[in-house]
Amino acid sequence: MRKIILPPVVTLLCALAIVATRYMDGATYFQTGAWDIAGYSLIILGIILPVWGARVFKQHRTNLLPYKDPDTMVTSGPFAFTRNPMYLGMFLVLAGAAVLVGTEMGLVFPLVFFAVANWYFIPFEEGRMAEMFGEAFDDYKAKVRRWI
Repeated sequence: MRKIILPPVVTLLCALAIVATRYMDGATYFQTGAWDIAGYSLIILGIILPVWGARVFKQHRTNLLPYKDPDTMVTSGPFAFTRNPMYLGMFLVLAGAAVLVGTEMGLVFPLVFFAVANWYFIPFEEGRMAEMFGEAFDDYKAKVRRWI
């Protein structure tokens, strides 16, 4: 079992960095009603996806912690169209926050989160899934994309 920094911690650090860009730069570049609607919409969708995914995990009685072995392979709910609805949701929340803050530098931090999730968290978790579920997980990977 490998202990890692939990993804919500990385999300929080990125969110704080997004807010900090507002105070470092001070200028907003894309702050209009339409951008606000886009930002809030991304945040709402970004909250719905992980909550939905967690509920499906609970229904299947599998653990939610990324550093523990998976109990069950879940392919229903949001997992039918993305292998990583929790990470996708966290990314969308950060993207929405960056849009709301309205600084160009703020847009960097959703990309930082994406990179950490895509090349650190997800490969570890998918490796565990492959070990535990073998060909069934390979079939699932062939049908459902990592992000969307």
